[in-house]
Amino acid sequence: MKVTQIHPVTRGVSDCGRCTVRENSLFSDFTDEDFRLIQAPIEDFRFAPGAVIYKQGDKVNGLYSIRSGMVKLNRLNVDGTQRILRILRTGNIIGLEASISQHYENDAIAINTVTACRIPVDVIECLDRESPRLHRKLMMKWHETLIEADQWFGELTNGLARVRMARLLLKMRDSGESDVSSLFSLEDIGSVLGMTIETASRIINTLLREGKIRRINGGDRHYQIDIAALEQESQSGAL
Repeated sequence: MKVTQIHPVTRGVSDCGRCTVRENSLFSDFTDEDFRLIQAPIEDFRFAPGAVIYKQGDKVNGLYSIRSGMVKLNRLNVDGTQRILRILRTGNIIGLEASISQHYENDAIAINTVTACRIPVDVIECLDRESPRLHRKLMMKWHETLIEADQWFGELTNGLARVRMARLLLKMRDSGESDVSSLFSLEDIGSVLGMTIETASRIINTLLREGKIRRINGGDRHYQIDIAALEQESQSGAL
């Protein structure tokens, strides 16, 4: 199968030893000797909002460590519909299946501007053989992914519609501005929360009228949120 063409805004070569988010990456406890095992370059990418990082079924070309921004993972269902599995952000790894599979298992799409480094498959294979630290870190990342998937499913698919919307707004907060939340299209919101587009729109408009969220710069994707109010909403079962 042909690999999907990637269209990053910029592309370069990473300096993993000086990475500003290294403590959250696969290489957090690497030694200089471990880094000397890396022969292929680890590339930096910058993806524009909406850019496809890879598609479900594409041949794997590496795994991606998110340095900034948010990425949604979509799964194509047998009936042709798509479901957002979860959202990943700084420090998360996408494409972990690259270590054991020949093809990606879902779509990875940038929600906002995303910077990420791509670790080639042959680097992963080499380090997995030569460095027990990487093997252990990969297992830890797999474990974290399973926990996050369970939490994502449990929090966003259970409870009344307004409760689920409040939880989504809290989950989608910007890592640099905790009172700013970035959503995606109403279709995607409906997919994530298991509700109709009409219901999603109605709840957002209600929260706007109540002053619990406020559109930023007149847009319909970025909101300043009342964290305390939404946390109270998210814990309520009678909204």
